[in-house]
Amino acid sequence: MFGLCVSFICLRNQAQLPKVNSESLASAVNAGKLLTQFSDALKPAAFISSWTGQKSGWINKAQKVSDAISMAKTVSSLAGFIKPSLLKDGFNSKSLTETAGTVKTMTDAAGLLKTLEGGLNLRLSQASWAGQRSGWLSALNLLK
Repeated sequence: MFGLCVSFICLRNQAQLPKVNSESLASAVNAGKLLTQFSDALKPAAFISSWTGQKSGWINKAQKVSDAISMAKTVSSLAGFIKPSLLKDGFNSKSLTETAGTVKTMTDAAGLLKTLEGGLNLRLSQASWAGQRSGWLSALNLLK
């Protein structure tokens, strides 16, 4: 009897949960937040010296990103602050910058950020990034 009551309560509560579709999830994902999470995941040693003086300005711009073009420009500028010697072999920052100029959609911009993230040596990221990365990538995939 007790089990039946618990099952009924669970089913009733479950039935009252709102339906969330992928479109509403995508609109809740914030590109600026994803950009700043990524920059915070990088060790300070990953950046060239000018990052120190320009970090707060970059963060302010990144937090306001709301369209594909501004996101692409922000990703490109972040790539310019990363020490070239610390990138994976074969990764080309110049190519990333050129691609940034062709971005038209948020999906393209998200792909650009994924490309940058994939071009970094894992030793450049904070230890906590390993636990955050998969959720970050999932959220990035929701940008439309």
